[in-house]
Amino acid sequence: MGIAGSDVSKEAADMILLDDNFASIVTGVEEGRLIFDNLKKSIAYTLTSNIPEISPFLFFIVLSIPLPLGTVTILFIDLGTDLWPAISLAYEKAESDIMLRLPRDPQKDRLVNERLISVSYGQIGMIQLQLDSSSTL
Repeated sequence: MGIAGSDVSKEAADMILLDDNFASIVTGVEEGRLIFDNLKKSIAYTLTSNIPEISPFLFFIVLSIPLPLGTVTILFIDLGTDLWPAISLAYEKAESDIMLRLPRDPQKDRLVNERLISVSYGQIGMIQLQLDSSSTL
């Protein structure tokens, strides 16, 4: 309790309510879940969109194929095309069942986990790579 609580209790607490309203806890948990979900979506988008950008460098290293674009050019393209969609994913509204979910396990439910990487790089990234390579033919 931020207003009525003593200084000793404020120092020992994990959370301090500044307005002495317990509904603030629910709002804080909802905002935290929303931020976690939106960060996960932004990271998945960024990982997925980087596969077609990394593949020319891998072909250059492995197969000695000349680079179609320079590194600075690819960085500028990445900055111009990936920045705005990733930011828009960060500002998405909360899903309707966000407060019906169980609390996440901090040991298992991480921001970047094996499933996110495998889906981003292994499935969606390869599909996007195929679509990008077929459109340049």
